[in-house]
Amino acid sequence: MGPYLGDFKEDSTVCFCWDTNDKNGASITRGTNGTIKVYKDDGTAESTAGVTDTEDFDGLTGVHNCKIVLSADAFYVKGHDYSVVLVGAVIDGETANASLAAFSIENRFVGGSLFQKATKLLVNKAIQNKSTGVIDYYDDDGETVILTHTPSDSESSITRTPS
Repeated sequence: MGPYLGDFKEDSTVCFCWDTNDKNGASITRGTNGTIKVYKDDGTAESTAGVTDTEDFDGLTGVHNCKIVLSADAFYVKGHDYSVVLVGAVIDGETANASLAAFSIENRFVGGSLFQKATKLLVNKAIQNKSTGVIDYYDDDGETVILTHTPSDSESSITRTPS
């Protein structure tokens, strides 16, 4: 399996470089480019939509750039994993098929709204009312309250004294 590139937002663009080498390990240009296909989950459903393969990227022999525009086809949807596979290339006189990379589209906890809200609670502004103890947590704009926390204590009475 190729390297995992990450969890992308729906309709974004995935870019990565990959390489070809001869039998001795030297960089080499492909004799036949082959086709880069994207497979969804663990199935045989595939797409080549939105895939651009730039051979010898930036004039570098054997270094290629793959760009996949996820908005190019309804095949690319959130909640799924994808594998990028090279099919039928000829490299140093040999036919090669290879797994180049893997990625997902909004299919990991990190992209979830709960995680995003938790992150905001940790890094954004929080203000506690010293009289009531109520804590307001703010969104990125510093004005919109996204959570209000009212601490409670098990004591029968608590006196708060603002300082």
